[in-house]
Amino acid sequence: MSLTSAFVKKLASNDKPTRDAALEALRKYLASKTLKSGNSLSLLDMEKLWRGLYFSMWFCDRPKAQERLAESLGQLYLENIKSVESFLLFTKAFNLIMIKEWASIDQWRIDKYYLLIRRVLRHNFQYLKKNQWDLELVKKWTQVMMETILSGGDKVPVALPYHLCDIFLDELELIMFADIEDREVDENDPEDMKQKLEELNKEKIAIANEVPIRELIEPFTKLSKEAKLKTLREKTKEDVLDNEKLVEWGVVRNSNGNKGGNSEGSEEDEDDEDEEDEDEEDEWKGF
Repeated sequence: MSLTSAFVKKLASNDKPTRDAALEALRKYLASKTLKSGNSLSLLDMEKLWRGLYFSMWFCDRPKAQERLAESLGQLYLENIKSVESFLLFTKAFNLIMIKEWASIDQWRIDKYYLLIRRVLRHNFQYLKKNQWDLELVKKWTQVMMETILSGGDKVPVALPYHLCDIFLDELELIMFADIEDREVDENDPEDMKQKLEELNKEKIAIANEVPIRELIEPFTKLSKEAKLKTLREKTKEDVLDNEKLVEWGVVRNSNGNKGGNSEGSEEDEDDEDEEDEDEEDEWKGF
C-alpha cells in the first residue's frame, strides 16, 4: 500500500483519534513533499489525499467540530503547501474531488461541504494575498477554476458554481480588507460619520487597485457568456459581475456611469449588454 493510500484509509476512519493523528501526520508529509524548490506529488496523489480529507469531513458530525475541521483543512494551503506548483495542484485536486463526490452527499451533510468550500476559497485568497496577488499566479489559479468547478461543463454539479457565485466576492472582500483598522465614529455627528465613511471607501478603492480583481472574476465573465444553462449565466451576472461591491471598489461603473479606481470597465459593460440582447432575441415570445 502506498503512503498516500495509507493516509486515505486513516483519514476516512470512523475513529476520531485515528483521523486526528492522520491529519497531523499529513501536515508534515505535505510540508516535506511540496518544498519551494519543487513538488514530488502528482495530481493523482493530491486527489487521493483530498478523498481522504473528504471522508474525514464526512465523519465529523457536530457543527463546531465541522467548523474547526473545515478551517484546519483550509489552513493546509498556507501552513503546509510550500510551492506554487503544489498550491495549484492541491486546489485542482480539491475541486475534482468535490465534482466527483457531490452526487453522493445527502441532505444532512450538504451544509458541511458548503462550509468546506467556503473555507478552502478563503485560504486560496489568503495564499494569493501572501504572494502579493502576483498576476501570473492569479491567472494560473483562475485557469484551474475554469478547468474544474467553473468550467460550465456537463459533469460539474450546478450547485458548485452556484455556491461560488454566492460566496466569491464576500470571501474576496474579507481577505482584501482584512488589514483595515476599525474607525471610531461619533454616531451623534452626521458629518463625522460621513467623513469616516468617505475615508473608508477611499482606502478600500486604493487597496482594490492593487488587486487584479478583473482577472479573479474572469471565470464568471466567461461563464456569463458560455454557460449552457441560462440560469447559471444569469446568476454569474447578478451575483458577481453586476454586484455593487465591484462598483464600491472602483472596478466597474455604476448605473450613472461613475466609477472609481481602475480605468477599465466600459467594454465589459457593453459586452454584458450585448449578451443580454442576444438572450432576449433567442427567447421565443409566442405568436
